[in-house]
Amino acid sequence: MPSSQPPVATPAFILRGSLITLSRKCGRPSCRCARGELHTTPALSYSVDGVTQMVMLREEERPLVQAALARYHRAQAALERQVQASVATLRAQHARAKAAARGGRR
Repeated sequence: MPSSQPPVATPAFILRGSLITLSRKCGRPSCRCARGELHTTPALSYSVDGVTQMVMLREEERPLVQAALARYHRAQAALERQVQASVATLRAQHARAKAAARGGRR
């Protein structure tokens, strides 16, 4: 059974995906949605092996999910910076080796 208490954000709580708002009609003829005021629900949309999955959220979970998505984007950006630095180091090593090989032949 799900907990009725809101989850607590931790630095390790990271999510990938998009926070979306689903809008829909419930189907009751007397409901406000029948007049165009659709029901809305926040949801996390994410992909697993190319298949879109969704987790419906409670409104109070929205800030927690937004923060977890932001942590994912920061981690992804940091990883990309690390990759670019590693590529630059590898290129520099190749350039030094090439220069040393040319210098040894003269």
